[in-house]
Amino acid sequence: MEFCKSVSSHFDFISTGKTAVLLEASNIPVTKVSDFTEYPEILGGRVKTLHPKVMGGILGTMDHESELEKLNLQPFGLVVSNLYPFEQVISKKHNFKDAIENIDIGGVTLLRAAAKNYNEVLVVSSPSDYERVATAISENSITDEMRKELAVKAFHHTAKYDIAISRYLSSDIKWPSSFVMGFDHPIDLRYGENWHQDAKYYLNPGSEPFYKQIHGKDVSYNNLVDFTSAIGVLSELNGPTCAIIKHTSPCGVASSDDIETAFDHAFETDNLSAFGSVMGFNRPITESLAVKLNAMFVDAIIAPEYDQKSVEILTKKKNLILCTFNDYTIPELTIQLVPNGILVQPTDTHVISEKDLTVISDKQPSTQDVKDLMFAWKVVKYAKSNAAVISTGTKTLGVGMGQTSRIGAVELALKRAGERAKGAVMASDAFFPYRDSIDAAAEKGVTAVIAPGGSIRDNQSITAANDAGISLVWSSVRAFLH
Repeated sequence: MEFCKSVSSHFDFISTGKTAVLLEASNIPVTKVSDFTEYPEILGGRVKTLHPKVMGGILGTMDHESELEKLNLQPFGLVVSNLYPFEQVISKKHNFKDAIENIDIGGVTLLRAAAKNYNEVLVVSSPSDYERVATAISENSITDEMRKELAVKAFHHTAKYDIAISRYLSSDIKWPSSFVMGFDHPIDLRYGENWHQDAKYYLNPGSEPFYKQIHGKDVSYNNLVDFTSAIGVLSELNGPTCAIIKHTSPCGVASSDDIETAFDHAFETDNLSAFGSVMGFNRPITESLAVKLNAMFVDAIIAPEYDQKSVEILTKKKNLILCTFNDYTIPELTIQLVPNGILVQPTDTHVISEKDLTVISDKQPSTQDVKDLMFAWKVVKYAKSNAAVISTGTKTLGVGMGQTSRIGAVELALKRAGERAKGAVMASDAFFPYRDSIDAAAEKGVTAVIAPGGSIRDNQSITAANDAGISLVWSSVRAFLH
């Protein structure tokens, strides 16, 4: 109402029923649309503003002056419309009829018509613009640039609104004929992948950022990508867990009885790569853990919460990014831009269990081996391909990621594990094309291996496992991550 009051000396108001009642209650003169059009609102309010006297007044230009006069159509100078709250309705418990009745038709048409004719009609689609528009009107400082900006905003608003409806109605269609998505409320990021690249974080309609920053320099594109990788790893593991992420891949992951021990084990995996890393925790940061984190160079930390002492310790580093989790859901889709279009696939949330494993070596894995293999598999899913993980119990010992050959990933993981590889297990995100990876792992003392299988040379890997007397297990699921 404040907006209407502030511009009431510049415009006569025409409004639909409920808004008209509110304006009248605030002593703001208003004409009901039904009185203006001399036609009642019909179909239970489904049709109110869809009338030539309204649409003609909005779409008419100076070129149509004689026709407007002949038809007795009064030009409009300002259109303000808040659409039915479709997205809010479907975000809560509702029935299908509620959703359908909250699909706005007239409001969208008003906005689109005014935006099309923005040179002569000012369009306001968001309450966030009320104050500045009112000020510009009262000061007679409306510019062509402002008109165009508001028009573009209106088209973005109606497009996003239609996308929400389209996605809702096609939710049971796996692959619709057109792929549309809408995001809004862009958040500035410090920079993109590199300093010379700008970046923003756009949100799903009605969503909050998945993190809340409590200290440090502004987050960057890379920070959020690494946070996402950390969340993925943490989502797979139940106990107190630390996931150390470097360039989107885990370089150390561990679960333990307490979060400090989990950190110790994760850090021991590869303390060199942990330099400048992003660290994710699924338990609160304690004072003792904060002391350790403060003694090293960490770029960013995300955790459920921080106790008071840990905040006092960690905030001594002015640039260290400290974040907590907000409510979040793992994205349902993975999207990659490519020339002339996009690639879309369901996010790999596939989880295997022990019953999904097939032992194909002569040696059967022990019960402990199987548990260790399951942990290694959960980690290798989040390492960039080609990837291999050496681990024991619920801690990694070496991770090889982003290699152009399978043996390259295995050798890197083994190098990082060193002597600790003896008695450990290994996970590979894809099949072994030759026996060399099994031979290399066995030579360093690895006792059990999990991989998808599926190579035309699987028999070579099986033979290598049997020759070395180690257990080889097929997951029958690949875990590529590009």
